[in-house]
Amino acid sequence: MKIINKISVIWLNRKENLKESTEAFIDFLEELKKFDSRLGNWYLKGNTREEALINKVILEYEFVKKQFFKYADYEETALTKDSFLISFWNGAPKDSLSCTIRASLGGEGKLNSNNCVFNFPYEGEIYEYYRIQENWDNLLKFFIDYWQPDQYRDFEGNLMDI
Repeated sequence: MKIINKISVIWLNRKENLKESTEAFIDFLEELKKFDSRLGNWYLKGNTREEALINKVILEYEFVKKQFFKYADYEETALTKDSFLISFWNGAPKDSLSCTIRASLGGEGKLNSNNCVFNFPYEGEIYEYYRIQENWDNLLKFFIDYWQPDQYRDFEGNLMDI
């Protein structure tokens, strides 16, 4: 069977302010949880697993907006040339079961300034389920349908234009 490591979608200029980017990411995470409930619990990253586990992500506007501030101090209506960055972790009890979701949103300019990446664990139920190409393809289709990207990485890891 195939070894998998991530789902990645990438798009060009889609200039959005912090408010629009925050709302889009919240909506994406809510829809992702409906798609696969195993992908519905997220935590802020921390210096230790124990530290991170006390910081469960709350899918509310003010909470998520504050997470963008880890990288820079933005006004709500701010636009950025690069992108607004955000990243969460699934709270798995060991590294091999850990997965992350991260996004760079609202940027204009170079192709990679906007993206959403899901990094798979390298063992366990989620990993085994998405190693089946049909399941992986369905998750990729969900990402593509939601973000409407210009490019994606296929099951073999090749960069493909849409």
